[in-house]
Amino acid sequence: MKLKWLAIFVSALIVMVLVIGCSNDEKSNGSVSGTEEGKITLNFHHWYNEDAGNWTKVIEAYEKENPGVKINSQPLVENLNHDEYLKKLDLLASSGEQLDILMFSNQADFAKRVDAGLIAPIDSYVEEESLNLDEEYRSLPGKINGSYYALPGKSVTSLVLLNKDHLDAAGLPVPTDWTWDDYEEYAKKLTITEGDNKRYGTYFHTWPDTYLILKLMNKEKNTNIINEDDTSNMDDPMVKESLELRYRMEQVEQTAVPYAETLSQKLNYRQQFFTQAASMIPSGSWMVSEWGEFIPEFKIAWAPLPKNNKEDQPWTIIQGDVVSVAQNSEHKEEAYKFIRWFTTEGIMLQQKSLPSWIGADLNEVIDHLLANTAKPEAVDKESLIFTLENAVSAERGIPQSYISEAYDEYNAEAELYLLGEQDIETTMKNAKEKIQAIIDSNK
Repeated sequence: MKLKWLAIFVSALIVMVLVIGCSNDEKSNGSVSGTEEGKITLNFHHWYNEDAGNWTKVIEAYEKENPGVKINSQPLVENLNHDEYLKKLDLLASSGEQLDILMFSNQADFAKRVDAGLIAPIDSYVEEESLNLDEEYRSLPGKINGSYYALPGKSVTSLVLLNKDHLDAAGLPVPTDWTWDDYEEYAKKLTITEGDNKRYGTYFHTWPDTYLILKLMNKEKNTNIINEDDTSNMDDPMVKESLELRYRMEQVEQTAVPYAETLSQKLNYRQQFFTQAASMIPSGSWMVSEWGEFIPEFKIAWAPLPKNNKEDQPWTIIQGDVVSVAQNSEHKEEAYKFIRWFTTEGIMLQQKSLPSWIGADLNEVIDHLLANTAKPEAVDKESLIFTLENAVSAERGIPQSYISEAYDEYNAEAELYLLGEQDIETTMKNAKEKIQAIIDSNK
């Protein structure tokens, strides 16, 4: 595992030239945690700029309630790019920078840093509060080696966005309980192949851990290509069926944007949906308010992720940002107190995302989120509330530190299939062998 941390360090060095100036500026602005005028200073590293994070309001509120603590917000990037943030964070950690509070957008990247020894367990603080975390949070990160290492902040529910104007024109109701077979039929009826308003019924983006396993994501458990017990899940029929679903819709029925077009034109899910080039997109609940540069010219409806079978429960992936205490923090208890506050009261005050905190009033949260958008009336609130309230969280657990490597190999084989360069049997055989080799090399 030390070799993995060395690999992270080496890759981080690539961006050293970009970081040195930033790092020096941060240090000159007092980024080293400790005491300042009798106060404890906590460094909070993340990737959200002021506009996206509303940090001034949040931090002022916390410091008012806790006058002995100063929170030093450190957004390491301005472009909201989590991958770039991780490179800079790893470099800071490798150089011995004092860290206190760390945020991650997904559990795979979070698990890597736990594995590398960057993050401290929080069990003792949870026990001191006598907390039942399952009763506090919806998308709670699972334990790693028997310990908790983070609390969840923003909650992201996998769901489907639909252009309600297109639905109405096609005489289709907003789905409340549907299957992937229904999804295919909707896409057929929403696709227009002639005239000035040509469009596809749906668009599938490029993230392999989502759009290459769509039918794994709405199972009760074993929702990844590698199971929690470090065994391959590639023999699950839903893996193969996920690829076949996409190929059928993209190449045969021609109701989904072809993968070749997505790659060659560097298409983006926001662009495809908000320009009405596609009527439906499987995505996440961050899209309630995170529209990028777009302002919808239509009503956005929301639906659960389609089921594999009609009788199934509405299982879906519910995850999101997690917030942790750094292992080298000199003020771990104070750092924990902040992340506990931020993941409850603070995220409500922030008014930027759906919280994982069960104590939040969903109607109130959504009203605040929509009020901060450029066009609140564009969101069909009724279908959104229904979808979020009825979603049942699937068991995904903490992914292995090498899961991204496995998805890279799976993606390489799946691409050949989706581009028509390789049959499905060869694709599955090659992907299984490569993923098993990765598992074996990490035992």
